[in-house]
Amino acid sequence: MINILLSEQQLQSICTVLADTNRGLTKTELTHTLQLCRITAIDDGKRNIGNGMYYQIGLNKRDWLFSCFVNEINSQHSYTRIYEFVESALNPISYTSTERRDKYQWLYEEINKVLLLVGLQIQKDGKIVSTPKATTLDEVDRRVNSLHKKLYDRSIHYEVIKYCIKDYLRKDYFDAVFEASKGLAERVRQITGLTKDGGELFQTAFSTKDPYLFFNSLKTQSELSEFIGLKELLEAIFHLARNPEAHTPKVNWKVEETKALDILTLISFAHKYLDECYRIPNR
Repeated sequence: MINILLSEQQLQSICTVLADTNRGLTKTELTHTLQLCRITAIDDGKRNIGNGMYYQIGLNKRDWLFSCFVNEINSQHSYTRIYEFVESALNPISYTSTERRDKYQWLYEEINKVLLLVGLQIQKDGKIVSTPKATTLDEVDRRVNSLHKKLYDRSIHYEVIKYCIKDYLRKDYFDAVFEASKGLAERVRQITGLTKDGGELFQTAFSTKDPYLFFNSLKTQSELSEFIGLKELLEAIFHLARNPEAHTPKVNWKVEETKALDILTLISFAHKYLDECYRIPNR
């Protein structure tokens, strides 16, 4: 039985997630879950004016839920039903329809961000278990964020993650793509010792007459084609991903997560080729 004490701030954070105006549970859902967990739903300030109409004073949804929790804790001297409420609210059976999956994923991640800092975690089956306590927000992001799993599922190269992971986990796709594309040029500079950038860097490094790096012997037409293909891929990534962002205000550059993942996957593919590249001796 979980009965770890929560601070007022931690309890408020849980209520802020569960009762979020746009992505949390509705007032009806919250009331129903309180009933299931035998937690008293206190007066929320609604008043009947006699003709079937109501006016509202005082508590918003988040503050009302917090007051219900505090009343429960003060009367029962236990957090048991609070944790039961969280488990009931995150019971996957309530989110089987396609249109409710996004709400579940958001609730699951945001609640776990709070719980991990307490030393708890809610599992995908809706059960809360003890877990090593997170001490920083960066650690919370690594352990919770589904976006990190999406990078893992695509086998994104470490050199991409190194440059973009913090921006990506914050869902700042503009900076994530921009930094990852810059990291690609930096990788070529590290291999070749060149100090150039962009198209000039790639043209110089992958010159077929006087190259600065190699990954094949350039003796056959197929090897030459592959060598030129990598150079053109690097140039294409810069044209598509780095140069537009360098000249476009961030507020005007709109890209959804799927497109960002596609770009990062392309950059990752280029890095995997660069893994096989070596500097020409004595350059």
